[in-house]
Parts: sequence; structure tokens; C-alpha cells
Amino acid sequence: MNYRWDDVAVFLALLRERTTGRAAACLGCSQPTVVRRIAALEAASGLTLFDRSAAGFIPTEAAMQLAAVAERMERAAQDLDGEISDLRGDTAQVVRLTLLDHFERLFVPILCAYRDHWPDVRVDMFASDRIYDLARGEADIAVRGRLNAEDDALVSRRLPDCAWTLYAPADMPDDRRPAGWHDLDSHIVALPDEILSRLPIFLRLAEATARSGRTMRCNNYNSLRSTVITARAITALPLTVGDHDPLLVRCFAPPPEFDVPIYLIGRRASLRRPFVRDLFERIDTYFAEHPEFLTGHRRTGPSASSTGGPAAATQRASVDTSNPDCSA
Repeated sequence: MNYRWDDVAVFLALLRERTTGRAAACLGCSQPTVVRRIAALEAASGLTLFDRSAAGFIPTEAAMQLAAVAERMERAAQDLDGEISDLRGDTAQVVRLTLLDHFERLFVPILCAYRDHWPDVRVDMFASDRIYDLARGEADIAVRGRLNAEDDALVSRRLPDCAWTLYAPADMPDDRRPAGWHDLDSHIVALPDEILSRLPIFLRLAEATARSGRTMRCNNYNSLRSTVITARAITALPLTVGDHDPLLVRCFAPPPEFDVPIYLIGRRASLRRPFVRDLFERIDTYFAEHPEFLTGHRRTGPSASSTGGPAAATQRASVDTSNPDCSA
């Protein structure tokens, strides 16, 4: 039988949100509408898609198996809307760019040059550690430290890795700064909570300070920075934060084993628009030409013309799934 896209959209919203209230808020409809449409979809399909519980709607195995097909319908509907808008000529000249929250200043020269070339295009920038879903159309271009599973709806490029090291207050005497992990016992160390704490350098830092117990907890880069300055503490930061702050100083050179991969990701349907594709290529080119902004090391020869060296170039090629015209 034929299934209405509206019912599939309700199914996906409830699958993601797990409560009818949140699903209704996402869809802009009423809670009873969500309940009614899910019941109709279950009746039409002959399947139980959700188990009802006090904690919300729990997707069944059947729902999880249908999710990928439903998401392909969602993307097709979004692409159809985009094509219709293009044909009518009413598509807004807007690029939605999401990036890691410590990358904003790195993008100033990129966006200034881009605005000179595309003065009528608006760039909406979302600097956040939240993972926006490009395949669902939440953004057009993303710069992030995680690569999605292979997805035909996305184009991915490997940028230079982001280097990390330990930082101290700039006015701390040289002989007081830790020269290595073994020198941390006499220092207060600022450690993050939640997602940041899972990065390898913070796991190593937590291990190195386990005996002393002289730690302070923070929840983001700004609070880590402030704690280093105000409590005369030590912490780990990416070079994109620490090297641009005159109140901080490196304790030692960035250990390469703690480099974090950085990816440039574009929504394939969005990249068909010349002004979106141009920004995507400008970002890729800028960091290929200036890897030191992420790695702390300048290019040293023609072999490093892609992303800082032959190995990085190989890594980049392995995830670059784009075609010149971004067609499927």
C-alpha cells in the first residue's frame, strides 16, 4: 500500500525524540496528532513500531529496521523541496556553517574574502560542539572532529589535524612550568567534564594527576582557560585556543599522539549551489595552505601542498568522496 510522507515524518520525529510532546514540538503540530498518526501507520503496516512506557515511546526492532528507509524518504523529500525552490528562483542566498566552538577566529579571513566575492550571500555560523545533522538539512557545511559513517548525501575532506599541548599562565616562570607529564604532581590541573574528558590528552592528564588529586573541574574551553589564569593551573588546550591567548604559554611542544583529526563535511545537495561550493572549497584550500593554524607546523615543501604531508594527503584522499560537480 502507499504510505503518506507526513506519517513517515511523524515516525522519524518520534523515533528521534522518544516522546510525543517533543516530537510534536519538532513537527509544529499537536501531541494528539502525533499519537493518531503513529497509530494509523502501525495499523496500515501491521507492525508495532513503538512500545509504550512511562519513560516514553521505545522503538521496536521493526522500527529500527525501517529507520534507514524512512530517512532516505526524508532526504528525497528535502531534495525535492530544494529543487522546486531552485526552479522557482526563490532559494535564499544563505549558507549554514557549523564549526567547533574554538574555530571562530580562524574563519575570519576566510569569511571576509568570501563576503568580498559573494556580497549578497548570508553566512549563518553556528560555533558549537553540537553535531548538526547535515544529511537532514540542519546545516550545509560542517567542520568537526568526527567523521560520519559513509553517507552518499555527504561529501567529506580531511583537514590538517588539530594539535594539543599543555598550557600554563604566561607569567609562570620557565623553571616552574612542567617539562613533561612527570612534573604535574606539584601543580593544580584543570580537567573538563563530559565529552571533552574523553579526548586522549585529557585521559592522559587525568592519569598523570590521579595520585596528587589536585584537580579542578570545568565544562568548556573558556572555563579551562580562566582556571589556568586565575588559579595558576595547568590544562590541555588545542593550539587554536592556547596559541592565540597572550595570557597563556605552552609548557612543551605538542605531542603528536594527541592530535585530533578534523574533517570538512558538506551536504551534497547544498554543494550543487555555486556559492555554497565556493565556501567549501575556500575552507579546504585555506587550511591546506596554512596547516600551521591547526598543527603548529608550517608546510615544508611541495609534498605538503595538500594538508601538511604525504601521509595527511593519503588520509584526505581516503575520505574525499566528492565529484567535481557534486552530483550523486
